[in-house]
Amino acid sequence: LMIILILAVAGAANAGMLLPIPEQAKEKAQAPEKSPVIAETPGGDWDLERVDFIHYAKPDKPSSKPGSGACYKLMGVKWNSLPVNYVVNPINQDGLSADFITQTISTSAETWDNETSSELFNNYYTIDGTAQYGVQDYKNVISFGNYSNSGVIAVTSVWFTRRGKQIVEFDMLFNDYYLWGDAAIASGTPLVMDLENIATHELGHSVGLDDIYLSSCSNVTMYGYSGEGEISKRTLEQPDITGLRSLYGL
Repeated sequence: LMIILILAVAGAANAGMLLPIPEQAKEKAQAPEKSPVIAETPGGDWDLERVDFIHYAKPDKPSSKPGSGACYKLMGVKWNSLPVNYVVNPINQDGLSADFITQTISTSAETWDNETSSELFNNYYTIDGTAQYGVQDYKNVISFGNYSNSGVIAVTSVWFTRRGKQIVEFDMLFNDYYLWGDAAIASGTPLVMDLENIATHELGHSVGLDDIYLSSCSNVTMYGYSGEGEISKRTLEQPDITGLRSLYGL
């Protein structure tokens, strides 16, 4: 997943200190078209910034950084008000039912909830076939749609306050370029992009976790590459849990 940081106000301090950006993102990230610039409110309390996590398909030879590390990285922001509500737009091009999509996303959300005493995600969600990714409206939208780069699996955008470092919204988009489904029952074919696998990773961003690109950390859920047929990110590894609990407690 590559990261793109969009400053809300021209001349603002470099937010890279707030959100560490992997070297790969600095080299390869490109701002999506029509990315919003969010203006400062009169009082300044909702002076927002947006960060986009661009989830690329795993290349044949990923340029992962060697070495050792904690295998988790924090964005430097978190939710102050929990649990988080979210809206699912189940319209897709693969014939997936709304029940399958909502149950899969709910399962991914509970995967994170189960590792902290904090209730991160509300057990109730809204289904809305008109909800759109990328609209800053304080609605956490999860949807499918076309993305101009076929190498992009999914995108998660997070809006946060510069003051107080509080997340106020996330939106998530699964790229229609891929065939989405349940890779665990897809007769062994690697052609299906597993929805639960990708949703679990993307929801990690929605609560404040960054990507990891260390080759020694390639087994963790927040590792920045994925591929068709992969299901290993459905569950969390200890570094993912450690990072989560450092934000929201045991």
